[in-house]
Amino acid sequence: MKRSNPEDKIILAIDGLDINQATSLLEKCPKIKWVKVGLELFIREGPGVIEVLKGLNKNIFLDLKFHDIPNTMSAACYQVSKLGVDIISVHASAGFKALKQSKKASLEGAKAFKKKPPFIVGISVLTSFSLEDFQTDLDRKNSIEQNVLRLAKLSHDAGLDGCVCSPWEAKMLRSIYKNNFELITPGIRTKIENKDDQNRIMTPNQAINNGASKLVIGRSISQAIDPNKTFLDICKSIYFD
Repeated sequence: MKRSNPEDKIILAIDGLDINQATSLLEKCPKIKWVKVGLELFIREGPGVIEVLKGLNKNIFLDLKFHDIPNTMSAACYQVSKLGVDIISVHASAGFKALKQSKKASLEGAKAFKKKPPFIVGISVLTSFSLEDFQTDLDRKNSIEQNVLRLAKLSHDAGLDGCVCSPWEAKMLRSIYKNNFELITPGIRTKIENKDDQNRIMTPNQAINNGASKLVIGRSISQAIDPNKTFLDICKSIYFD
């Protein structure tokens, strides 16, 4: 079965690059539509990086993972919404009040500056956690899946537009939430043995078939010998079941 617009499903993570390197990479890969700006790149380049990427006609997932008291989180979402980003990440574990206020503030910020309202997605459990690390480091007695389920529900009930989860949990969540609830999955590898700093990983096709809305892919593309060919090959791999 054909999948429409596979290019819309891939978000290129450019966190390890400076703006010149990112611009050069995007020039080599003209069909890339989405980029992820994380904490490292945002701190290195400042908010101006958003303007540069918007000038290249890219959609932006601003992945700063806000996690603070409700007033601070909502104020941060208001400020970044005026930049015209398309998706903003917040930690779902900040709680219902913080999530609800953050969504409301993002709508207000976008309206005040005549921007399209961004999606707000809740971070569930980071893909760097293995079950052992999760239970030991955070003193959790239940499973990663149970926590992802709880945090996804919290995100949904607070009015967020989706959540960030590993591809391992996407199938479970997609069985509960319809396609208008975004499931954004990091931990995507073209070769499953290349885990790097992630633990709960899958190939692009596996993640899409599990119900992921968008795939965050970084080094598999950015460090490839031919990044454009790698990107197009990934598109082909998720175009058919």
